[in-house]
Amino acid sequence: MSSLGKAIAYVREGIYTLYSIAKGHVVTIINLFRPKVTLMYPEVRWELPSGYRGIPSLPVDPNTGQDKCIGCQACVRICPTQLIEVPVHMGEDKKRVVDGYFMNIGLCMLCQLCADICPTNAILMSDRYELASFSREDMVYDRRKLNEIGGVWPEQPNREPKAEAEGHKTPVTSREGE
Repeated sequence: MSSLGKAIAYVREGIYTLYSIAKGHVVTIINLFRPKVTLMYPEVRWELPSGYRGIPSLPVDPNTGQDKCIGCQACVRICPTQLIEVPVHMGEDKKRVVDGYFMNIGLCMLCQLCADICPTNAILMSDRYELASFSREDMVYDRRKLNEIGGVWPEQPNREPKAEAEGHKTPVTSREGE
């Protein structure tokens, strides 16, 4: 390559450098006049959209003062990460008695399968998203902690109980010619 070719390459590189700097400044100036989107987080909280799925919770029924968990183990079976543990025993009246409810929130995918499968709608997805902790042991929530997160059972839940929903199934029609 001749010295003239090198000189042209240097000039091209210089022009491209100036163009890149100008383009970067244009982007900066445009964003200078846009509305700010930064939240002062601890003081100002996000406005969560409806249907936001935070961690699962066990809201307390205001009539009984307890959650609606019957210990059917459906949530334990459907959980893909197997983070739910519900120890139960049979009571004197041959009904299941829930001894505890433990959930390792550190493993939770927030998939809502446990809330969807629950026959009594005992599990609701909360709007809580702050899950920071200093140890893994603090990420295992017991029944009391899940009740605190869930609060009081809402007057009008956003979904109907499973038993009522099953009553509205469309009947299966028989095939012609059978």
